Amino acid sequence: MVDRARREINAKTDLAFDYEEIKTGRKVTALRFLITKNARTDTRLARLVARLKSHGMAEDAARALVQDHEPELVEWATADLARRLKGKEKIDNPAGWLRKAIAEDWRPQPTLFAQEQAHARETERDADREREELEAKTANRRKADSVREKAVLMAFIEGHPDDERQALEQSFRDHLAGAVPAIVAARFKGGKSWCADPMIRREALAYLNGQGKFKTMGGQQAPHHPKWL
Repeated sequence: MVDRARREINAKTDLAFDYEEIKTGRKVTALRFLITKNARTDTRLARLVARLKSHGMAEDAARALVQDHEPELVEWATADLARRLKGKEKIDNPAGWLRKAIAEDWRPQPTLFAQEQAHARETERDADREREELEAKTANRRKADSVREKAVLMAFIEGHPDDERQALEQSFRDHLAGAVPAIVAARFKGGKSWCADPMIRREALAYLNGQGKFKTMGGQQAPHHPKWL
């Protein structure tokens, strides 16, 4: 755990962190922490100061700029100045140009078009998320409707005496023969098969509603216009 923390601190901060184990016999009983300036970071800052000085800036001013601003900004400013000078752009006071470029952060900002494009992409992502949420809610609602339909239908069928249920099954079987393809009609075997197939369930609810047989069940009104998955 300590080694991992040491690696994180040494890699990501301007501090160098190490430790010594203090032992009593063979057992480690304490740790002594050693914290110094990170030489890697010092080297980077020294390099930036040297770049600023190479363009005529005094060392004190260069160090102040490096300490007060993020290294990436200083690196960008010195690189941009070098590019301009290489392109023969006339800059009478490079040190002054650097001070102003860093203090005012002259790095290119996104264009209006780029901002509009980014906004459009974000709007599109928001619309996609909303559509996905709506589709998920719709799917869940349809699933719940299907579960309720099955429960109501099976409770209605199983609420009949055996002889009436058998007569109802035969009547519905005759209806299926002329209403759906034979391969679908063959799936109806009575019992749970009233609900097992979506097409048969749809025909069953429509048939029972049409026959006026599917009115109420246990105080719950059966759906007259069922929704289908």
